[in-house]
Amino acid sequence: MRKAVLVLFLGLALAQPTHTVAPGDTLYSIARRYGTTVEELMRLNGLESFLLQPGQVLRLPEKGRVHLVAPGDTLYSIARRYGTTVEELMRLNGLASAELKVGQRLLLPGATVQAEGGSPEEKTPPGPSPEAPPPSPPAEDYDPESPFLKAVLRYLGVPYKYGANSPL
Repeated sequence: MRKAVLVLFLGLALAQPTHTVAPGDTLYSIARRYGTTVEELMRLNGLESFLLQPGQVLRLPEKGRVHLVAPGDTLYSIARRYGTTVEELMRLNGLASAELKVGQRLLLPGATVQAEGGSPEEKTPPGPSPEAPPPSPPAEDYDPESPFLKAVLRYLGVPYKYGANSPL
């Protein structure tokens, strides 16, 4: 009986989607990438601090994987980030053109959308896809509430004389 319960919980733990923290990742950027909130990530992982270590494995919410479109995102850059193709993203999201809007949520491969009846939606693929636009530089992820950014902004515009002590 004990083994059966252990196997059951182990199977559930292995089914939980995860993200391995890379250098430069923040809770904010990870939450945005997976369409969730910083608070939800902290709750799921029992975090009391915003500090992350490269290699740290974070549990993710079990809803479908989505990408929240940020300024500068293109279908091409999103497809490269998640290891898929522009055509696949267009098919999954029923897009007729490569035009994106900031704040738009894109369904990623491996995720399913539940229709009102409770079964995954069937999407018809769009017509021939346009060529992928050239890649744009990646948008910088930052947390406007980070203590570092608050400290920097507090001293923005404060005069500094070369060779003198800083206002800190």
